[in-house]
Amino acid sequence: MGVIHIENHTGLPHLLYEKTTPAGVPMDILVIRGTFDFAPDQAMPLSEEQSAIVLGDRFDGSIATYPLQAVIAEEGDLLLGKPGTDVLLQGSVHSFEGQWRASWPVEVQVGPVHKALQVHGPRTVSKALLGWTLGAADKVEKVTLDYRLAFGGCFYDPEPAPEQTPIPSVSYPSNTAGCGWLPNAAELNTLEAGVRQRIQAQIEQLDSLPAPQIEDPAHPYKTPSQRLHPVGLTALARWWQPRVGLQGTLDAQWLAERYPLLPDDFDPRFYQSAPADQVAVPYLTGDENVRLKGCLSEGDCLMQLPGVAPLVVCEGADAEPFVSVPVLDTLRLDLDQRQAVLLWRLPVTPGINQITMALVSTAALPGKA
Repeated sequence: MGVIHIENHTGLPHLLYEKTTPAGVPMDILVIRGTFDFAPDQAMPLSEEQSAIVLGDRFDGSIATYPLQAVIAEEGDLLLGKPGTDVLLQGSVHSFEGQWRASWPVEVQVGPVHKALQVHGPRTVSKALLGWTLGAADKVEKVTLDYRLAFGGCFYDPEPAPEQTPIPSVSYPSNTAGCGWLPNAAELNTLEAGVRQRIQAQIEQLDSLPAPQIEDPAHPYKTPSQRLHPVGLTALARWWQPRVGLQGTLDAQWLAERYPLLPDDFDPRFYQSAPADQVAVPYLTGDENVRLKGCLSEGDCLMQLPGVAPLVVCEGADAEPFVSVPVLDTLRLDLDQRQAVLLWRLPVTPGINQITMALVSTAALPGKA
């Protein structure tokens, strides 16, 4: 790729980086990151201090030793691209006026994306004579949005051989970091006999388990034998189902014929880190309304995305200048910082040697009435 000179008049951080397409073609990608402040009943203004572009995923948990128990703290910004806009939340949801409550409903709506869930204070499910019994939740004033508080989980071999890497385990495939789940006989039978016996012994010694604090109100948690869809608002790990299944077939034929290229059946939705019901297709424009219920201590909040977007003029030695509009493929709402991060992305046409960027009203974008 040739040298590309960039003039950035947006006031927002940007980065030009190279990625390889599924077909093995190198491509320059431009990402622009904007940070905006929450502003009830109005459009979000630009933050005085802009947050930096994140070069790679940040994890919370022992990613090196017990990766299945780790969650994504913040997704990296350098991707090939996303087919739709991820709408993600992070931080903690707060009860109204900081009142200590055992449970409350949470609702989020951004443009066409709408999601409702129920949050609880810490609670446990305990072994009883006739099965497992779910206890009452403690009262709290906030609940952290974390998949470790949603249904799921994993059990590692408590006595692995020193040279074993990774440590043998059994896990709930759609949320290996969660809580409140116990493997059934069929799931345990996928393990080598010695590992199965040690994990089974570990499970038999349990008198109680942490129960999920974040759940779908239409499908509440009751016992560890359930097989529930984990519910959350934050980013999904790449190794969880169904996301991991979108990377395609990584079999012997792929290894022999295509590696290190992606499989022929790779699905670009793999790059979406939000749950499927938090992806907007087509992309958000950046002027949609945002409605938060059960999220902030002051109560329900209605505001608007900033209503601005970067416009890019591209020039090359052998072509007339032309205008490109980066797509808004990621929106992150940080409830603790009271800020929104918007990420716009643009694949750069080969032969371009000059890029000029400016921030314009979304009403002025090409194609807007």
